[in-house]
Amino acid sequence: MQEIWYKNKPTLIKALATLVVFLVLSNVAKSMRSDHETDLQRYEEKSVVLAQKLQELDGVVDVERQSRSALEDRGQDLWEKIAISARPLHSIPEDLDSIATEFKRSKDAVWNDFKEKANRLGIMTPSSIPNFEEKSGLSPEEWQDRYRMLEVLDKFLSVILQIQLESVAEISPGERSQEEFEDSDLAIARYPVTFRVTCSPAQISELFARFQSDNSFLSIEPERMKSLDGSADQLEVTLRAVGLDVESPREENRNTRRSPRSGRRG
Repeated sequence: MQEIWYKNKPTLIKALATLVVFLVLSNVAKSMRSDHETDLQRYEEKSVVLAQKLQELDGVVDVERQSRSALEDRGQDLWEKIAISARPLHSIPEDLDSIATEFKRSKDAVWNDFKEKANRLGIMTPSSIPNFEEKSGLSPEEWQDRYRMLEVLDKFLSVILQIQLESVAEISPGERSQEEFEDSDLAIARYPVTFRVTCSPAQISELFARFQSDNSFLSIEPERMKSLDGSADQLEVTLRAVGLDVESPREENRNTRRSPRSGRRG
């Protein structure tokens, strides 16, 4: 036995060393495999939990998406009911070279139609056509403002005819103003036209009520009201009819903020 050992000692030592290395590597590999299996199991468990959370979140996202869509639809519906540009009666021509002529034609048509119907109803009207200051050299935005205020004029005159007010003594188109939203790149644009009319208390109440309807919304803002001398049931009322719109703000009055007015109604 000893003779075999001495003769094969190097080989046996090498084989023994190889066996030891193999056993060490085997244990290391087993340990690493066990760690990987543990990690894999943990990741699988986490993936199941994450999948469940994503499935639950998907329902929440669907609800939020539906809610946002409903809000957007509601906002669009409100805009179409309130905005002066949503359903325009008078469209700006594409050819800007003819815009002055087309605006005068539209304004004359509105005024002449109102005068004719008012005369038949016995409503007193101003002798001169409202002045929109259609000066030469107006920019496209300034012409747009005049078209918006023509919309206000047309809507207001149609209601005057429906209610059959006593008289319209004065009509004065104003200027566009804006009030910016704090959390948006948009602004509320206001297009005012001032009227001085004579009517009864019941008629002025009906006037306010009519402009709350969906198809003829205007913001009606009384400025002055007094009883006519010698008349117990006639009022002289100065009020502002304002068309509202949502637009991109303009630089020239970007910093203009509207202060609250007492007695404003919409």
